[in-house]
Amino acid sequence: MTHRNFLPVVSRVAAVAACAALVGCGGDPPPPPPVVSKPVNTAPPPPPLTSIKDLMAQYDIDRRVNLPEDKAPDSDSKRIAVLKFFDAFVRGNGSALRPMLSAPDQLQFDGMVEGGIFAKVTSDITRVDVRCGPNDSSDCALAVFHVGEEFEPQLWVYTTGDVAEFDSVATPPGIMSKLSGDNWIAAWFEILRLELARADEPDAVIEVPQTDFTDEPDVVENETTGISPGGSGGNSPGRRKPTSNPIKPPRPPGFGSR
Repeated sequence: MTHRNFLPVVSRVAAVAACAALVGCGGDPPPPPPVVSKPVNTAPPPPPLTSIKDLMAQYDIDRRVNLPEDKAPDSDSKRIAVLKFFDAFVRGNGSALRPMLSAPDQLQFDGMVEGGIFAKVTSDITRVDVRCGPNDSSDCALAVFHVGEEFEPQLWVYTTGDVAEFDSVATPPGIMSKLSGDNWIAAWFEILRLELARADEPDAVIEVPQTDFTDEPDVVENETTGISPGGSGGNSPGRRKPTSNPIKPPRPPGFGSR
């Protein structure tokens, strides 16, 4: 091979090498990387909430029921259940209220109806302030009833479904004066927890005062021998020292002192 023909050969070899580097050794070019598509969230958005004002108009809720928008439940079904529940209270509608009560509360409610207490108490309700919120995994509704000049608070845990059910929570004594802060529902459960813990504490132990007689002699000397029986060198029981004046012989019953 002459020097004149060497350069074209080198050029052809370089071109082939470059082509092989691009397309591989005699194969097709590699496929492009797969396009990774991000999953599309197909879950439907939550349904819009109906305002408390519109629900009260739609279901003819008594205006004495006061449920602020910022303290209302987070779904229409819960809002409707709460509004209907307290509407039955302020109207004294026992037939509408009873199916929404838990079984234990129904028993107590029946006694109130039979005794005429329910009709009397509900007739004096001028307003009920309601606030709702969660506690752990439970939905709660706290109501403060205005009865004349008095305030009667009560807390319920409720569920919604085919039929709403409200179960009353124990009311600690003097709870109205103890509630504070922005979350009264959480405060109620904390006060109740402290009350139950206090009830589990043992009762106060009353200590009975005792007298120590260790420094006083246990026996007195024998009048004849002068030896203390039961003391050192004696095995007979001794005569205990009187602890008070000698007891006088009793008088016959029915006679006074002479």
